[in-house]
Amino acid sequence: MNNTTRIHYIDWLRVIAFGLLFLFHTLRLFDTYPWHLKNTETNTSFNYIIEFMHSWRMYVIFLVSGAGTYFAMKSKRENFLSGRVKRLVIPYIFGVLILIPPQKFFEAIQQLGFEGRYTSFLLQLPQSIMHENFGWNLIWTGYFGYHIWYLIYLFIQTLLFLPLFRLMIKHQNRVCKLSDYFIQSFFKAWKIAIPFVAVEFLLRPIFPEYLNWADFAAFSLYFVLGFLLQINPLIIKFIEKHTYKFLLIAIACWSIYLFNKTALDAISVPAYTLNYLLSIFLKNLNSIAWVLAFTGLGKKFLDFNHRLLHDLNQGILPFYILHQTIIIFVGYYIVPLNFTMIEKFFLVFLFSFILTIGLYQIIWRSSLLRFFFGMKRRETKDR
Repeated sequence: MNNTTRIHYIDWLRVIAFGLLFLFHTLRLFDTYPWHLKNTETNTSFNYIIEFMHSWRMYVIFLVSGAGTYFAMKSKRENFLSGRVKRLVIPYIFGVLILIPPQKFFEAIQQLGFEGRYTSFLLQLPQSIMHENFGWNLIWTGYFGYHIWYLIYLFIQTLLFLPLFRLMIKHQNRVCKLSDYFIQSFFKAWKIAIPFVAVEFLLRPIFPEYLNWADFAAFSLYFVLGFLLQINPLIIKFIEKHTYKFLLIAIACWSIYLFNKTALDAISVPAYTLNYLLSIFLKNLNSIAWVLAFTGLGKKFLDFNHRLLHDLNQGILPFYILHQTIIIFVGYYIVPLNFTMIEKFFLVFLFSFILTIGLYQIIWRSSLLRFFFGMKRRETKDR
């Protein structure tokens, strides 16, 4: 694929995947799992929505990030690595210093009983976080950055796989011939699941913590796959052709989870056992099927441009960086109110969304804030 123009369905998938994070993190106030802020009343019904979205949402994001990396490398508008620093590292540092402390503040009030002011909390914060010893892993990306861990993950993946990606572009025809093996038949296509299952089965018992090396390896496979999809356009055609087959398999896998909850619970107890291997196989079959189904559906129905698409793509990064801090801020004042969970959910979602959009309008107009949120300079026509 020598074309360097935007692929519209990838842009739409990116917008939708990041947009769903807003829904996902609003729901986190009401499920029964631990989170930074919780409603007094929780319900296991929300757990199933969370588990379902969690089984594919970040994989879709890393897939489209791999595709975006391909186009960024092919673009000649700016130095690739300096562009990655501006778009990923600087927003992460800004977020850790400015946007994450408010989340930690409200979390400390509700869950640790902190009673001081925000200024006194900030004075104590460095001492409370710097004593942690994470070792040689990437758990620190989430500890310091909460939801924006993805930025550093993507930056490290970019550095790590850049030599491979350059070789893939240089030897594109050979890569296409090798990858054509997997699209000779629908059955052969599923051999792609082997590295996904092997990585989790081998690494998860050693690195069970979220954002440790097992997660990094799993996310990286989707990242590389997203890049490969742009190298070999025949793979996309194959996925589009078999979209509904992937969707049926995805629905079947998730149905097994719904009717056999132990299959889902077993994933959280990693071990080198046959039972865990089968659980990991089902988990990855489910995730891959959903990711490929969404990719195929995107290619079928979203491969078009729209006047809003450019603006939506521009706003993704600040929207993503802002959204969880705003949700926790709004949620802190709404969860104590005497409303039902559904009413609270809609109130948090509505007011958080409005506030996030309002703040984005300020960011969009400020050159300095655009820089801190990883946005490019405003185009002349926007001024």
